[in-house]
Amino acid sequence: MACPFDRRCVPRIAVGILLGWGACATLSFGQAPEEMLEPEPTGDVPVEVPSDLIEPSFSSTRPTVADRFARFFSVELRDLESRQGEILGELEGLPGFTQEAVKSVELGFHSATTSKRPKWVQVDLGKRVEPDAVALAPVTVQFESRPEPGYGFPRAFRIDISDDPEFREYETMVDYREPRGTDLLLPKQAPFFAVVGGYSGRYVRVTATHLWRPTDRDEPSVFALGELMVIKGELNVAAGQPVTALDSVERIDLWSRRYLTDGRTSLGVPHKNLPSPTLGYSSNWGKDETKWVQVDLGQDYPVDEIRLIPAIPENFAVDLNVGFPGSFRVDVAQGDAYDKPKPVARFRSERFTNPGSNPVIVSVGGKKSRFVRITVEREGKGNLSFALAELQVFSGDENVALGKPVEAKDSRETEEWSTEFLVDGYSSRYKLTGYRDWLDALNRRGELIKEWRLLEEKRLDLVDHTVEAGVRWGGIGLGLAGMFLVSALVRGRLGRRKEVEALRQQIASDLHDDIGSNLSSIALLAELGETEADDSTLAREEFQQIGQVAGKTIEAMRDIVWMIRPENETWTDLTARLRATTGQLLRAVQYEFQVEGRAPSGVVPLVFKRDFFLIYKELLNNIVKHSGASMATICLRHRRGRLFLHVTDNGVGFDETEESFKPGNGLRNLNHRTKQLKGEMKVRSGKGEGTAVQFSAPVP
Repeated sequence: MACPFDRRCVPRIAVGILLGWGACATLSFGQAPEEMLEPEPTGDVPVEVPSDLIEPSFSSTRPTVADRFARFFSVELRDLESRQGEILGELEGLPGFTQEAVKSVELGFHSATTSKRPKWVQVDLGKRVEPDAVALAPVTVQFESRPEPGYGFPRAFRIDISDDPEFREYETMVDYREPRGTDLLLPKQAPFFAVVGGYSGRYVRVTATHLWRPTDRDEPSVFALGELMVIKGELNVAAGQPVTALDSVERIDLWSRRYLTDGRTSLGVPHKNLPSPTLGYSSNWGKDETKWVQVDLGQDYPVDEIRLIPAIPENFAVDLNVGFPGSFRVDVAQGDAYDKPKPVARFRSERFTNPGSNPVIVSVGGKKSRFVRITVEREGKGNLSFALAELQVFSGDENVALGKPVEAKDSRETEEWSTEFLVDGYSSRYKLTGYRDWLDALNRRGELIKEWRLLEEKRLDLVDHTVEAGVRWGGIGLGLAGMFLVSALVRGRLGRRKEVEALRQQIASDLHDDIGSNLSSIALLAELGETEADDSTLAREEFQQIGQVAGKTIEAMRDIVWMIRPENETWTDLTARLRATTGQLLRAVQYEFQVEGRAPSGVVPLVFKRDFFLIYKELLNNIVKHSGASMATICLRHRRGRLFLHVTDNGVGFDETEESFKPGNGLRNLNHRTKQLKGEMKVRSGKGEGTAVQFSAPVP
């Protein structure tokens, strides 16, 4: 989920296309069927794609005093951090969720905002298939200037297969329900991937049994997906196949049923995390009416699919020679020479969406072919040039074009561009791989991120627990020394309550704030316990209060130990501490904790950390003590040099316009600390409407 901070949606634009990643890039397959273009009521659906979405970053263990102390004494902590290091090492070898290149703007499938239930969408594979695996790619949209990954992705769903388009009889391949408590740990941009076996059918249907619904705004439940993939061998047999649904939004520039199987995802081409030594093939810049490039497979093969991989090097935006063709055709020919070619696909720029970072998939249907040619046609009176990173030709599960001879009308031959690089197995950035291996690697990445986050929460608890144990023994020693001193003085001044109070004030002055105050309370309770020694019940109550105050002292000392950590406390450390504190204080309240934006580099100033942490604790304590809320939402965001905190709850709320309303010390403390940070705080509440607090301050 995400939280609202402002009402503006300002995606960055470069070279006429959106940069970054988020929504599924899409591409029309030839002429779009007219019945797919019929618009339906769209309702309140997203119409922006995010300009940027950053994958969660991970840092190694932090060399703070508390960490070093805990690591020295805790074998369990050392083992845990060792596992975290192993996870980070494995993540470096896996493809990432972040799409670093351009994409087109269509998003995917979106159900209509009607009350019809259950929502479903299905693909006709064209023939009976026994799939090896299925995958669902989530879609990321833009709401109020920030991305929302996993928009519309159902909390629970079934994936069924049948030979009956009405699904009167079917088999269930997947029955998924999101495990409780994991939605904040598993990255929402990760695709769902499941290996299946022993099932067969022509139609595959996804039924949302528990719809997604935003928790921070009043909008209806929706069902949205970026892509449905049905994997058989190395092929996505759902690509380009017709889609039907219970209902859908049809906005051709953004949402459509056919975008569910357009073969494009926000993750780009299937690849491994291995850098490419080459860029691909590029023609020369010229006035030619047509340009072509072809591969000789060496013999006739039954060709099932052709994939064109766009060339997108790091400097593509400033290289005029690099560009995916606008109008082109794909022809095949068999025999010993390229004669009597047969067209298999034709694309016109007026009906063709630039594929961005995604492959263009052309289904050939098993035609026997030896030669595959791409012919590009000039549009208008300008110069003509085009580039491709890779040309793949699949016969069954084998790319039979790999390493085969390539000819072209002309070619730019450099260290990075050449005809031979069109079939070297690399895109302009990475080594290419098959769908199943790629999806399996992405699924593994998501699971590792989830495991790392679980370990990080446990690591923070271990550090706190180990430091707390040290503080506890130190606190007990200090408390005993204080109690001994107080007892000695009290024995010499029985009945002199004013002197005891003066002594308590002196101890508070020496030990400061919470610790001194609590130790003074312990002293006073010890005195009363001595005077009430004849009454065992009263004495027992006094000593129980001593235990409670000592517990509060330990908790306060733990916070103080954290707040006075040395100067290498990072913003990531602060976020982790806030997450851990939320779990401790909101044990009886269901909550969601969301972090957005890139955290600043460097360390958090001590004064800022102290005041902001105390503001955060005060807001959570208000939820626990006063709101009566059952649900709370916390969103922390870094944007343009400011830190934003948005806290909402569904509690009883309050009406500050009533005469009976009087602001307490809590609100006064919040306002005071906000001013200390040169920040702003807005509180919105109403009786029975919950409370929303929006805080922002400049990052020091």
